[in-house]
Amino acid sequence: MTNAHDDFELKRAMDALPREIEPPEDLWPGIRAYLRTGAPGHRGTGAPRPWGIQRLRIAALLTLLTVSAGALTLTRRTAGQWHLADASGAARRFAVGEELATGTGSARFTVGTIGEVDAGAGTHIQLLAATWSEHRLGLTRGTIHARINAPPRLFIVETPSGTAVDLGCEYTLDVDSLGNSTLTVTAGWVSFVDHGRESLIPAGMRAVTRRGGKVGTPFMGDAPDSLRAALTAFDTGDHGDAVIAALLRSARTRDAVTLWHLVNRTAGEQRRRVFQRLIQLVPPPDGVTGDAVLDNGRMMTLYWTRLPGTLPIVPAWQEKLWRLWLRVVG
Repeated sequence: MTNAHDDFELKRAMDALPREIEPPEDLWPGIRAYLRTGAPGHRGTGAPRPWGIQRLRIAALLTLLTVSAGALTLTRRTAGQWHLADASGAARRFAVGEELATGTGSARFTVGTIGEVDAGAGTHIQLLAATWSEHRLGLTRGTIHARINAPPRLFIVETPSGTAVDLGCEYTLDVDSLGNSTLTVTAGWVSFVDHGRESLIPAGMRAVTRRGGKVGTPFMGDAPDSLRAALTAFDTGDHGDAVIAALLRSARTRDAVTLWHLVNRTAGEQRRRVFQRLIQLVPPPDGVTGDAVLDNGRMMTLYWTRLPGTLPIVPAWQEKLWRLWLRVVG
C-alpha cells in the first residue's frame, strides 16, 4: 500500500466523522511533524520510515474515532434528557417512567435538544421514552402545548384515544376526563393515528377523537358551524346521505383537506360524490385524473400536495431509511 493511498484512506475516514465534533487541537502538531519527518523532533531530510508513519496514521485515526465516539455519546445522552421547570421556576431532571400531575399549577419541559412542552393545570403525564432517536410522552388528561423543531417522528404523545406523531410543528393537545382528545395545530403538521386509521392535520386545523371511536377527521379552525356539526355526526358513526350532503354543501376551498380525508372514509356513491366536490373546489394536479385516483394511493398523495395549507408527504422509502438510520445511530 502506497503512502498516497494511506493518506487518501485516512482522509476519507476522517471526512466520515461527524462535523460537529472537533478533534483536540494539541494533537496535530506532533502528528504533522511525524508525518513530515518520520519521528517526533527529527529535523533531518531523510525519507520517512513507511511502517512508522503507517502506525502513526492508525494511531491518529483511532484517537480521532475515540474522541468522536465519546463526544457523540455525550451529545446523544444530552439529546435524550428531559428537564422540568415548575411554576416556581425550579428546574430538575425528568426521568423516563416518572409521572407528573400539575394540579392547579403548570410546568414546562425541555425536550432534549428539540423543543419544549408546556403542561397546563390539571394535566397528568408520564415520560415513556427519552432517547436521541425518540421522545415519547403519555398524556392521560389535561392540556399540553408542544413546540418541536426536529425531523419527523421524533416526538410522540400517546393518549387514551390515539397517538399524536410530530412531523415538525407546534400544537396544542387536550385530553378530557373521558379520554377524548382535541388536537389543534398552529405550525407545521401532525399525524394522529389509532388502530391503523390516520389523520394528517396541517397548521390551522384540528381534529377531535373520541375514546373508543375512530380518529377524527381534520377541519379548519374557522370551519362553518354546519360543517362542524355534520362532521361530528359523521365521525360518531352517522354516515347517512343527509350528513354527507351537509358536509359537501358547507365545504369551502379552505376545507379541501377535510374532503380529502373523507374520500377514504366513505364508500360507493358517497365516495364518488365527495371526490367530485373535492375536484370542484381544488382541481387535481397533472397526472391525477378521473375516477382512477380513488383506487390509487400514489395519486391521492400527489393530490394532497395541491391542497391549501398542506406539506409534502414523506415517501415511504425515505421514512424507512430515516427510521433505519435512527436505529443505527440512536
